Amino acid sequence: MMLAVLLTSFLMPAIQHDGDDQVVRLRDGRLLVGAIVEHDLDGLILTTAMDGGRYELTWRDLFPGEADRLRDSFGYRNQTEVPMTTAHRVLLQNGREIIGRLLREDNRNLEIRVRDTTSLVPKSRLAAPPEKVVVEALTILTPEQYYGERVPQVDSADRFANFDFAQELEVMFALDEAKVHYELSETLATAEGDTALLSRIEGAVSKLDDTIANRVEAEKLEIIRQMMHRNRFTVAEGLIEDFDHDHGDSPLRGEYLQIADRFEGRRNAAVTRYLERHWFNRVAKVIKRKALEKTVPMDELTSWLETEVPIMVRQQLLEEIQDLDTHLDLGTIDARWFARLEGGATAHVAGFNDGTWVLGEERARAGLVAEEDEANDGKSAQQKEMEDRMSRYMDNIQASRRSASGAGAGDVSPEDWWMRASVTARFQWMLAYYSEFSGDFKVLSVKFSYCSTCAGNGYIEVMDVSPEGARQRKKECPTCHGVQVKRSVNFK
Repeated sequence: MMLAVLLTSFLMPAIQHDGDDQVVRLRDGRLLVGAIVEHDLDGLILTTAMDGGRYELTWRDLFPGEADRLRDSFGYRNQTEVPMTTAHRVLLQNGREIIGRLLREDNRNLEIRVRDTTSLVPKSRLAAPPEKVVVEALTILTPEQYYGERVPQVDSADRFANFDFAQELEVMFALDEAKVHYELSETLATAEGDTALLSRIEGAVSKLDDTIANRVEAEKLEIIRQMMHRNRFTVAEGLIEDFDHDHGDSPLRGEYLQIADRFEGRRNAAVTRYLERHWFNRVAKVIKRKALEKTVPMDELTSWLETEVPIMVRQQLLEEIQDLDTHLDLGTIDARWFARLEGGATAHVAGFNDGTWVLGEERARAGLVAEEDEANDGKSAQQKEMEDRMSRYMDNIQASRRSASGAGAGDVSPEDWWMRASVTARFQWMLAYYSEFSGDFKVLSVKFSYCSTCAGNGYIEVMDVSPEGARQRKKECPTCHGVQVKRSVNFK
């Protein structure tokens, strides 16, 4: 089991100095104006400018965010991590995932425990083998389970190890167990005469006693944290509103405010992660069904890919993320989807392959040769977009006329190519078209390869033999139909 514990380190020792007056906001809303004459890991001492009154404050006495501001200004470096542990991620065929402890595996099922709940997952539902991951211990272990796993690893005779372990247990909400190990650390520190550690224990126990005395509110806040950890933000949102209504004057209101302040950012990030993980799969699922159809007018197909598929994907994802955010609609979901690009996104590749020519020569070769005067042609972005749409429209009209007029000997219509292409080739063609022209993905690059039939010439040489003799002539390549290349798209 891997663990990362709560760690606070500092760059400067406790000091005394005559500082400039500062405005310090307390947790209860009061403002103190005065000089901070001493500070350490546990808090500060402030003398007021008005009457010289002396206030000994712990960091917890300050308004949320105020302690961080002051510690940063004093040169303290704070690194806070919740306990981590090993687990297994199980991906299901329906796109869902389960993260928990894998207790048992046989030929048919996996037995997975998440906190107090144990489930049997049939192997037939798996999309991939179980994957080992490291997760926050709170997401898969109860406080009691965590204590049972961790306590054998702690040196009971080490005062520092017991103090650190007690802090871990606080984060895990094992409050009674944390009190025991603070007391053990205190006993060992007293025997060693470690006054510095005793001072820290005193402040930590005072904070812990406050939490224990308000256990009902503390348990509610812990449930909210768990719901957020599990990405059940709709439930967490309701619990936050209930806490504000029922416990407006709670001594733990500062912790509530910290959770409430982080809620929206955590929810938005969870929505973005879900869309990043599942959008591509939903697109693939929709167009795979279409790839099974052998008779499809190509102009209708391209229109479907550009206009209907994006809406279908959004509607499906919108239903799936109700546990995350019930306030999203088809419009606001776009903001979360495109926000994925700010933090990086997974890249994919799709190719038009032997169906590149179906795009029409202009779009099939677009980007192959850069137009030198493109940047200086005087046309606005809207004009260029309109021209591109018109070009696609004309290509579709020409393809339809060619198909309706009846292909002559050796001629192949886009519909002919579609009917003869494999299901995989149709899928790849639609995926490439969707990624490049729907606007839902960002195109990173377009790559070209020469047609393997004509070696990029656009034609092949054939020999006509007649009683008058043999004559060599050029014939349009039956694979690339003169466009010479195969087009592929790299997108995210």
